[in-house]
Amino acid sequence: MSRSRPSARVERRHLAGLALAVVALAAAPFVLTSYPLSLLTLSLAYGLFAFGLDLAWGRAGVISIGHAAFFGVGAYGVAIATERGIPLALAIPVTLLLAGALALAIGLAGLRRGTSPSTMAVLTLALTLVAEQAARSLLSLTNGTNGLFVESGGIVGTYYRTAVVVLVAVTVVWVVLLRGRFGRRLLAVRVNEPRSEHLGVDPRRVKIQAFVLSATVAALAGVVVAPIIGLVSPGVAGVVMSTQVLVFLAVGGRGNILGAFLGAALVTIGQEYLGAAIGSWYLFVIGVVFVLVVRFAPGGLVGLVTSRLRRPVGEEAAQGAVIEAPAHPAEQPAVPAGAADGRPAIDVRGLVKRFGAMSVIRGVDLTIERGEVVCLIGPNGAGKTTLLNLIAGDLAPTGGEIHLNGQDVTSWTPHHRARLGLGRLFQTPSVYPELTPAQNLALAQAEAHHPVTLPAELARFTDVDDMLTSDLSLADQRALELALVMAWGPEIVLLDEPAAGLSHEDSVRLAETLRAINRDLGCTLVVVEHDMDIVRQLGDRVVVLADGRVLMSGDMDEVASHDEVRAAYIGAV
Repeated sequence: MSRSRPSARVERRHLAGLALAVVALAAAPFVLTSYPLSLLTLSLAYGLFAFGLDLAWGRAGVISIGHAAFFGVGAYGVAIATERGIPLALAIPVTLLLAGALALAIGLAGLRRGTSPSTMAVLTLALTLVAEQAARSLLSLTNGTNGLFVESGGIVGTYYRTAVVVLVAVTVVWVVLLRGRFGRRLLAVRVNEPRSEHLGVDPRRVKIQAFVLSATVAALAGVVVAPIIGLVSPGVAGVVMSTQVLVFLAVGGRGNILGAFLGAALVTIGQEYLGAAIGSWYLFVIGVVFVLVVRFAPGGLVGLVTSRLRRPVGEEAAQGAVIEAPAHPAEQPAVPAGAADGRPAIDVRGLVKRFGAMSVIRGVDLTIERGEVVCLIGPNGAGKTTLLNLIAGDLAPTGGEIHLNGQDVTSWTPHHRARLGLGRLFQTPSVYPELTPAQNLALAQAEAHHPVTLPAELARFTDVDDMLTSDLSLADQRALELALVMAWGPEIVLLDEPAAGLSHEDSVRLAETLRAINRDLGCTLVVVEHDMDIVRQLGDRVVVLADGRVLMSGDMDEVASHDEVRAAYIGAV
């Protein structure tokens, strides 16, 4: 799909904003006295710190409540280098690398598959407690609670150095990363992690990369803040500073560059002037403002304003990430690549899945040939969805083997199986609700395994760029999910009750679309379905599951005439 015009408008708008920021920052020393200029300098450094946290929390959904540890690494790196006469040209890169390496270690430990999101919160909190205590205890290195002095070099000179570093850092991260593939993947993982994983994106890798980048930017903010505050003491790496940056981001707004800097400026400047006016009561006022913003404007002040003055949805939903489909997607051949080698699309051998003492899948053997449409039927609790989850990689088997296109994928993660050509539709439509239908398709096409030309019933979403996906009807969301999966170009598609919740007319139309996909694109389809009319219309072969085992396999007439199946399952389905 073509997105050149909207993209051009976005480019002009952002370039105009950047130019305005440059002019405003350059002119500030000519219109502000020394004290307000010092506050602006500090606000810029804190804004960069908040922007760093936003890369992890606001854009990747990685919770970090101890981010000041990385901020402190940057500040102490400069202070220690200054104290010992180490050239800053050497000290600063080493400091940033140290912060990045520390973040990588934390990310690898806290973002393992299956861990709770709170794990990262606990680890980062522990990290900032350790960092603050280390700053107090390592007297020979940090001078303890007395801190280390860093010369500022003058108010105006420090301001301009800070402004240049902040502008360059934010612009480079935004242009090189956030507006490219990395930014698109951040958006996809934050909005719908399971769908992104089944499009071949590795959520863990994306989150770790975001966390490392976030820590590096936070450390750079610490480098910048050292000459501004003059005295680097343990509090710069402590819990209070970690809490403060969370307030910056919550007040200003996550997932938005302006929000990070606006929140930092409002809280920093507000603290100074409120503290002078009402003493320690300023903490109470800041706390009240924080609670009110979180309660009534969860998107922060920037989110509150943009929700009132929103442009057409197609220009705003991506929030910084350019989402464009490939200019000339290649067409998928009617027969999947490699079909001539004779290997089946899916080959399951002796598959077992137990949850504690309960066995759900009990030694399933199932072979599905390339290009075949197989419908799985059986009563509730037969293990149909569990079997799909095992094939897709969402569950690990207790025993047995799973082969896809001749590859043993038993221990592979879902995104690795997706890259082999496996697509997945869930019981409830799994799409990107915060984006438009057109942007949903563009995300999938940009990650395409083998891009395809969609049938008309699905291609109609390509031009729907004036509404959010969350506003679509259930039937359209189901069709969009199918379009997402097919636009990505899989060779095998697993569908879990695709007609659930649809009217009879919508179900028939969906079955016709699936048949057309199978016929025209050569995809292997494995469908869990309860509607026997749809099964009869759709399936080349019907596999009956009973109590976690394959009871029989054949065409619909054979299944319907089987006494045991008819008595035990057809009436119950």
